[in-house]
Amino acid sequence: MNHTHAQYKLSLQIKCSMCLSDFTDPVMLPCEHSFCHQCIIGHMNGNKGQSCCPECRRSYTERDLRASRLLRNMTGAVRQHLTTQQAQTGTSPTQAPQALSDMLVCADHDEKLKLFCETDQKLLCVVCRDGEKHRGHQFKPVTEAAQITKGTLKGALGFLIKENRQLNDMTQKQATEVTMTQMRSNDLSAQISAQFEEMHRFLKKKEEEIKKQLETNANKAVTAMCKNNSTISERLMDGKELECIFQSALDINQPDLFLQWWNEKGFPVTERMKIKNNMFNPDIKYESRIKGLNVILHSFFFGPYETHLQFFVWKAMLGAVKPVPGILSITESGDSYLKVSPGKSSVRQADRQSSIYKEYNPGVVSEQTFQSGQHYWEIEVGNKLDWSIGVKTEVEKQSRKQSVKTKDSKDVYLHLINGKGYTFSYNGKEVPIEVKRKPSKIGLYLDCDRKQVSFYDADIMTQIFVTSYKSDLPCSISLFPGVYLDGENNDPITVCSYGV
Repeated sequence: MNHTHAQYKLSLQIKCSMCLSDFTDPVMLPCEHSFCHQCIIGHMNGNKGQSCCPECRRSYTERDLRASRLLRNMTGAVRQHLTTQQAQTGTSPTQAPQALSDMLVCADHDEKLKLFCETDQKLLCVVCRDGEKHRGHQFKPVTEAAQITKGTLKGALGFLIKENRQLNDMTQKQATEVTMTQMRSNDLSAQISAQFEEMHRFLKKKEEEIKKQLETNANKAVTAMCKNNSTISERLMDGKELECIFQSALDINQPDLFLQWWNEKGFPVTERMKIKNNMFNPDIKYESRIKGLNVILHSFFFGPYETHLQFFVWKAMLGAVKPVPGILSITESGDSYLKVSPGKSSVRQADRQSSIYKEYNPGVVSEQTFQSGQHYWEIEVGNKLDWSIGVKTEVEKQSRKQSVKTKDSKDVYLHLINGKGYTFSYNGKEVPIEVKRKPSKIGLYLDCDRKQVSFYDADIMTQIFVTSYKSDLPCSISLFPGVYLDGENNDPITVCSYGV
């Protein structure tokens, strides 16, 4: 029996771990794992992303494949040796299943492995069962244990099949989103070209600059989607590999061989698939590989260049520019420390003699509120030393007729703080930002549909900062003229108006 077992072990050394057959035209990877040439090529073709060794997951390319003449010669020699041994022992191919059954013997006691230890998940002989090492363990005959274990594996396989379908669905949806983003990019490119044709030829240079930025943004969006799709595809590939391995294992008819496979590979893999410390939903056994994955929806846009392109490119051509910045009126605050201009276009700190309330910095909001569409305004700040401009994201009707004494954490603001420089605040966080030059006008772009706020240096039309907000309530524009600074910061901040 030991001799037969040795033959069986020897036969395993010439088998490809992918097809479970003797090596055919074997090749070796850089990690020194070997496979049939056809098997590894098929594995590469089925992998959309980077190819990884099925054994150790180390990456490789087709150039890395090296024919293994030594392994090919060994395979032939071992096959010939086994054939000779079979002829001498009288074992024919039709008797192979019975012979393999005879080969599984206990290495310690030279007894057949007739029992399966449920506690340790391994095959045992009757002598092992009675030993101290397995005292108090649960045992089953191999046939019964194989049926139970195959049931467990079928459950894992069913889970994989279902999840792989979902992953496949996600890859298709992500591919569709990539196409839609590219189509959106193409539509915007055509729109930009049409608008530039309304302007003089000397503006062509600016047109190409903006198109380049559009292409960069589109590539960035598509790259993120493709990277996400690659992650989804990689998990799908891993799942399909496991699905194939599990399916092949279920086709193993001999209980002892199956349980040997289960002990060496199946049980560790299915255990890793299970949810650890699952106290909240015991009905769900396996950890989902979809968790944390989402299809990135196409949300490609080009900020103010979609709706205010011509104004951004050439403000001097006001007669041909549509649309221009929106009209904005400031509410009367009723605060004695604030002065709103008669035209409701500017606000400043009131003149004062007292040094009380030096740090008092109230603000105002716009009469108009905004809940949809895209809007752009320019606010002149001149040489002021301290100010805040932003979007109040949750407007209460009663508060709009009063001064805004504090900035809510949910509001979005760009600040110039005396002695500190420029900062941006939202969600309770204040972040310093670098502004290369001191702008005299601030552009504010509000995209209600996408819930985004952008700030621009309106003198040279460059972006300072962009962020998103979460509120679904109407928004208003909020202006703080800044602390008084003993009259040094008494100039108003003014909403610019552009007549056509």
